[in-house]
Order: sequence, then structure tokens, then C-alpha cells
Amino acid sequence: MTTAGAILAGCQAGNEKLIPMLVPPDEGVVPGEANYYASACRSCPAGCGILVRVSEGRAKKIEGNPAHPVNRGKLCARGQAALQELYHPDRIRQPLKRSGPKGSGKFTPISWDEGLDLLVERLGALRREKSGDKLALLTPTLRGIRAEMAARFMRAFGSPHHCAVDLLDDGWLRRACVDAFDQSRLPYYDMANSRYILSFGADFVENHLSPVHYGRAFGRMRQERPTVRGYFTYVGGRMSVTGASADRWLPARPGSEGILALGMARVILEENLHAPQALSPNRAAELAEKLKSYPLDSVEERTGLPAATIAEVSREFAATRPALAMAGEALASQSNGAESVRAVLLLNRLVGNLNRPGGIYPDASAAGAGNGPADLASLIEAMDRGRIETALVHDCNPVHTVPPASGFQEALAKVPFLVSFSSLFDDTARLADLVLPDHTALESWGDVLPAAGTRTPAIGLMQPVVRPVFDTRPFADLLLTVAGELGGETAAAFPRKSYLELLKETVRKAAGLPETDFEKNWVALLQQGGLFETTQKEIPSFAAGKGMAFPEVAEPHFAGDEKDFPLHLLAYPSTAFYDGRGAALPWLQQLPDPLSTVVWGSWLEINPRTAAKLGIAFGDLVEVASPQGSLRLPAVTFPAIRPDMVAIPIGQGHQGAGRYADGRGVNPLVLLAPNGETDGMPTPGATRVRVRKIAAGAELVTAGHPEGSYRNDLIEI
Repeated sequence: MTTAGAILAGCQAGNEKLIPMLVPPDEGVVPGEANYYASACRSCPAGCGILVRVSEGRAKKIEGNPAHPVNRGKLCARGQAALQELYHPDRIRQPLKRSGPKGSGKFTPISWDEGLDLLVERLGALRREKSGDKLALLTPTLRGIRAEMAARFMRAFGSPHHCAVDLLDDGWLRRACVDAFDQSRLPYYDMANSRYILSFGADFVENHLSPVHYGRAFGRMRQERPTVRGYFTYVGGRMSVTGASADRWLPARPGSEGILALGMARVILEENLHAPQALSPNRAAELAEKLKSYPLDSVEERTGLPAATIAEVSREFAATRPALAMAGEALASQSNGAESVRAVLLLNRLVGNLNRPGGIYPDASAAGAGNGPADLASLIEAMDRGRIETALVHDCNPVHTVPPASGFQEALAKVPFLVSFSSLFDDTARLADLVLPDHTALESWGDVLPAAGTRTPAIGLMQPVVRPVFDTRPFADLLLTVAGELGGETAAAFPRKSYLELLKETVRKAAGLPETDFEKNWVALLQQGGLFETTQKEIPSFAAGKGMAFPEVAEPHFAGDEKDFPLHLLAYPSTAFYDGRGAALPWLQQLPDPLSTVVWGSWLEINPRTAAKLGIAFGDLVEVASPQGSLRLPAVTFPAIRPDMVAIPIGQGHQGAGRYADGRGVNPLVLLAPNGETDGMPTPGATRVRVRKIAAGAELVTAGHPEGSYRNDLIEI
């Protein structure tokens, strides 16, 4: 068993050691002496391993854990900034009960006994009335023990309303892999060994799947092999940080990416560039017949890309092996997103890169997808019709991350009793009737199953690195306490009395270790940061021979008439804030956006040609209006975006979440309009807008003036 202590040997000063925080030490703390505690990051679903430097009882620094298979010692800014969540000046310090009108922010401090009594009394009344189905639980997409506990609790209580409210959930990609490869797993991209990457809006450097892992793999693809430098082509109407690292940029029209993929597939088949083992002769002939409706001249017209360029990229991709094609969130967020993602996956099959070095494999992440738009839509309907009387919200902020056009906010207001477990007064907690604050990640036990980034199963272990700073309690143990108080089936569903006991038992079984003398192994696992060699020896593979249905990529549809709303809006995840969860942390607010250099605010990216036609200069205050609503924010002239597009980062615009986020910037999700082809739910890439100048010289803070660092003549769209 490799321990983190062995890994760090020779790298740390002599007075530094790595120990498990089984009991946070009160005695023997030497002033100035630092200890390192291995844990796992929950700042995003990637689940990287971390080492936390603790000195004199305070956490001082977070770095990547070299032993963890996902990030191998690297860590992004969001993971390092988690330290500020622990010591945030606006943390909720004890249970609170609403004392004013809903949304007024007026709460009265109460004891934990009183808070638990209020919750148990409320849930007990639902049980006595045989109305268990009137309880809703809203969480992010959960994995591991937390997922099992939430499902078990809701099932025993008699409610089907556990909804994963996750703006950036990866379920769309899992479902596409089921259709294409008969595997409910995310793809693992063997990027480090590939020679050609073709990304359709997959921003793997910033947010896609496991950015630390794939950022590291991308560097290896480019620099690790002395005679090979991998080639990278990026497809997307806006050049992201990932796109800025590409050798070639294809600014396709929004919603046309799947059509481009099928046009490339036609070139590959027509010129007999596909891998012979990838398709049987009959299947190849059948596919070629269906692809006849995608001739290059038609694809050129529909995508806005030159036919010669499409043909050239098709040949490069097919001839430079191993190669892989990636589908990203910008593609999936269109009205035709599901079929477009399948069209990109088809390219991987054509060049024969399934289950091959430099290609794609099934990821070892937990199988199964999170809830999709239909699940959220059904919950909204239930709340709107008064069928939900109590809602519990844990580890998510749906008032901010669910587009208002869905009707979620209005429906939630009809729920009589709302309980938040947030550690900050975020947008949702402000509307709560009862707040029972959770520990932060650095104060908690837990298992963290990486969402992606590893071909072998891994369980990251969170452990408390310091004593709880305030009078908070971990949600998992709170759930066990409530279940025990309710009694009956709910109590019987949880034979273990503490979350730590359940965690140990789960890890012991996964490791295949006996119950006797397990404590010694448990300490070693904590020192390492998790269990990275489980008893699961069989590594799954994609079904290369499975005949996938042909992707029928329809023309994209957008909310808003083109005459009144001539520009496409792209609402994209912020590099710093992800879906908004990092906006409360000042380190991330101060982090300059890599392309615009903006800090502490929101901005609109607009092509300089479009801006000139509208009389807009860099820094002007503009109004962006959609069929759903309007926002005002500063403009940044940005040459690396199509002239018919504008873009706004997601993450700001909170009403709450502490002094560093409250009222800062705008939330572009309020502009998104419903789309009838996606269960009526708004999608971040399928809304049109118009832009007009309001005033010159808006409040815009940058770390450097972008117009001075761009050469507009080098970027032609």
C-alpha cells in the first residue's frame, strides 16, 4: 500500500508530516510546525485529491495530491480557493429560523435541538398523514454513499421526489454513450497518447468532465513525446481558453456542429478513410447511403465553414491515428444537442479508436446518469400544483442555477416549508423557513467518487483537517439522526448509527479487507487520500460491434425571432466560478478571466465588427434583451467570437452568497427562453438576443486592457 507519507518523502521539510485526522489534535501542537492531511476536493464533480497544510490548528494551503490517479498532484484555482469557504466571514454559524417575510433575510438563531425538533415534527406530520410523497429533496448529482443514503431515505419515507438539480450535469453524455456504445459510462479520453484531438465545444481545460486531469494529459500529448506533437482542432462559435490552445479553429454556426460531424463522416466513408474493422461492409454501405444528404456544399451552407476546410480536417482526423473526437456542453446545449453528440461519437467509431490507446474507453466513474430536464420539469409541476409541502435543499443553489423561464422559482415559492442546509446565505437559503448549516468539505468525512478522469475505480476519502469552526453539523449524520427520530421504516433503513461507520464499512468492502485489524488499513488509506486499487478487476469496454442508430440531426431551433433578436446568445460556465458555486470566494473573484482579463464582475463578449455596427466600444454599458427578459452589463469587444454571436459567463448575479457575491454582476440564465424541443426547459445555447448601447464607460475592472493584447487582423471569421 503506497502512502502519501512515502510519496512526499524527501520533498517536505523535516518537521512536516502527513497524518490522518482521526481525532483533531488538541495536544502536541507545536507553533510553526506544519502537518499535511490528505483529503478530496468537492469544488466540482471531478473529485481531485488534495493535501491540506495545517499549522497551529488552522488550514493554511491546499495543493494537489500526487498519489491521486485523477490529478496526480495538480490542482485548479477552484480547488485551492476552497480554503476560503472554511473561513468565510459570512458563514452561517448556527441553526436559524425565519422571523420575517419569506426572502426578507430575517432569521432568529436557535439551538440544534430546536431546529431538529422543527424538522422532525414537520416530517412526522407528513408520515402520520400518509403523505410521504409531499416531501422533496433537491441535491446536486450525488455519487457514492451520499447518493445511496439520499435514495434510501426518500424511498423509506415514501417519496419519489429526489431531484438532482445540476446545471452542468454530465447525464447528456452518459445517455449518448448508452445509445452509441451500450454503456452508461462517460468516455475516458486517452488524450496523452493521442495524435489528433477534434473537440466540438468540449472545453476540457476549463470545465469539461475533469479539467485538471485533461489539462495535464493535453500537455503530455503536446510535449512528452520527443518526435510527436499532437494536433488539435477546435469547433465552436466562440473561442474558449481550450480553443485558444488549438492549432485550428472552426467557428461553426451555433447548432450546426452535429451537421458538420456528419459531413465529415461522409468524407471519411466516401474516400475509404475509415478503419476497416470499425464497420462491416454492409453497415458501411448502409451508413454511406444515409450520409448522402450531407454533401460538402450543403454542409458548407449550413455550418458557415468552407467546404475545402471541412474536407481537409476530415482527412487529417482520419489519417492521423490514433485520434479522438470530443463532444462538449456547448454542443449539447442546443435544441438538437442529443443527436449532435451522437454524431460526434460516430466519428470515433469510424476511425476505429474505441478501446484503443490514444482513443476512448469507458471511464471508471460510477455508472448511471443524473436526473435530466424531464425530472426537474415534473418536480416543478408538482410544486406548482401544491403537491409538495416540504422541500429539503442540500449542497445546491437551484434559485440561482435553474433558469427562471422554467417556472422553478415561482413553483418553489408555493412550497409551505423550505429547509436549507447551506453554509452560506445563498439565493435559495434566503427563501428558507429553517436553515441547518452543514460542515464545509474541510470539516467533513466523505467518499468522493470522481466523475471522470480515471480508467480504474477510485474512491477519494475526505477527512476533517480541522475542528468545525462554527456550530454546524454534517448533512449525512443529520439525515441519520432524523431517520432515527422518525422511527419505523425510515429508521430501519439505516442500521449504521453514524456516517463514519458507514464510510468505513463501504471502503472496507471495496478494498476486500477483513473486519479484523481494519483500523491500521484505514489509517493507511487516509494517509494515501483514498482507495485507488479496489477489488473490481474487470475494466469495462465500449461495444465496438454494436450497431448504433443513425443520428438524425435536425436543424437547430432558437427562441426569439431572428428579425427582432438577430444575435445568438451563449451562456457558458465561468472559468473561475463553474456554475456559480465559487462566486462567494474573493480569491476567485480576483482571478482575471484568461481571455478578457475581467475581475469582480460580468461582461458581454461581442465581435468588434458587430460592436462597430451598433456603436458599441470596449467598456460601454449595454442592454441585452431576449424574449424572456433583459440585463445590463459592460461590453468587451472580443474578436474570437462569431459576428452573429454574443456570450456571457455564468456564475455571477447572486442575491445572497455572502458579501463578495451578493449583487455582483448578472446571471445570464434569466435571459434563456423555453425551447419546445428540450422538454420545454431552457438551454444555454438556444436563445436569440438583441444588444443596444445604454451609456459609455460602464463599471468594468480588468487586469489588462484586452484591446491592447489582441491582433484583430489575425482572426478572420
